[in-house]
Amino acid sequence: MKDKAVVASIGLILVLFAWTAQSLADELGDEPKEFQLAILSVDDVSFVLPSVIVLGEKARQRPLELVVTNHTKKEHGFAIDRMKVSVVLKPGETKTIKVPVANLVSLARTQGEGYRTYDPLHPKEIGMLIFLRF
Repeated sequence: MKDKAVVASIGLILVLFAWTAQSLADELGDEPKEFQLAILSVDDVSFVLPSVIVLGEKARQRPLELVVTNHTKKEHGFAIDRMKVSVVLKPGETKTIKVPVANLVSLARTQGEGYRTYDPLHPKEIGMLIFLRF
């Protein structure tokens, strides 16, 4: 029962972060040059925040930069197969991942589809989604 409560709490946190990130993007009307991502852990459940990134038309103008930091005590991976991204981060390590514009534009043909991230080292980790709106 405790496990279900933890997972439900994490799910609620992820939804709130996704809503906040989208609201902020709508207010600003522009996308940041880079997105800060955090790999976190509660008990035995690891997850990535924010849980969703939505990219608009301006993403065609520059590479997508994801700055990923592993805030856990274990080594974690971060991968997005369709964007040709795969890295491993040691505890406390930060890596900047640049996704070329060409990779994003080729994926935009399937608008509305989310691109799921995952941890190849820990398959039970809760990843995130990247949506393209162009």
